[in-house]
Amino acid sequence: MKYRLLIFSFALFFCSCTTNETTLIKMLNSKKKMEVIEAINYIADHHQTHMVKYLLADAMDPRITHDLRYKGMSIYKIKMGAMERLTGVKSIKKVTREPDSAVLKFYVDIAVKKGWIDKLPKARNRDDDLGTE
Repeated sequence: MKYRLLIFSFALFFCSCTTNETTLIKMLNSKKKMEVIEAINYIADHHQTHMVKYLLADAMDPRITHDLRYKGMSIYKIKMGAMERLTGVKSIKKVTREPDSAVLKFYVDIAVKKGWIDKLPKARNRDDDLGTE
């Protein structure tokens, strides 16, 4: 009976960890900007370095949020802020709402050096969902 309880507990813990990653990946790929932002913040706050490849997959996302907590920031700017928190290194340039490939390359290079990613994954195709909430 003890072994069954132990195996059940282990399986429950393992499934909850997998679901968490799956949920974060779905949130990062969402068309809803607030879901993307929540996933970004979770990854940065919990120092989830194994999720950096998903965080950077569509890093040049220019969509702007109108939520008061983020004061018209773009998804790109929020992602670069998360990378700054994860790496502990300030960007080489000021991060604005406009996507800048030099800033992205800077953080990708750091992530590669730290072994978090092998290379930058391809961005997903965004079929005219740029203005949707």
